[in-house]
Amino acid sequence: MLILVYNQAVATLNEGATLLAESPSAGLGSVQLKAMRTLLAIAEGLNLAKGDLPIQVLRLVVFAIDQVATRSPEAWRSAAQVMDTLRAGFLEIQDQARKDEFEGRIPALDAVG
Repeated sequence: MLILVYNQAVATLNEGATLLAESPSAGLGSVQLKAMRTLLAIAEGLNLAKGDLPIQVLRLVVFAIDQVATRSPEAWRSAAQVMDTLRAGFLEIQDQARKDEFEGRIPALDAVG
């Protein structure tokens, strides 16, 4: 689910950057709203009591939100790059967890809980 939200954020930010690059006066309302909602969903899902990592992710999400408030395609691309980097990191974690689960180093997710 986490990766899907990040996928949505990156796709929406890229869509906004493309719209702005094609026409600076483009109607950005629905794309901007979708980007903001997706970024806020990411921020809302962070447990800030769990240490420094969620706080740093929040700082990056706030940066992306600030970029989305502009009408600059470069700002939107910058936000997309930041969110894409975060997504890539989570994908690596997911891949490593699957490998560790397969090799028996960690319990299967359905065996936990």
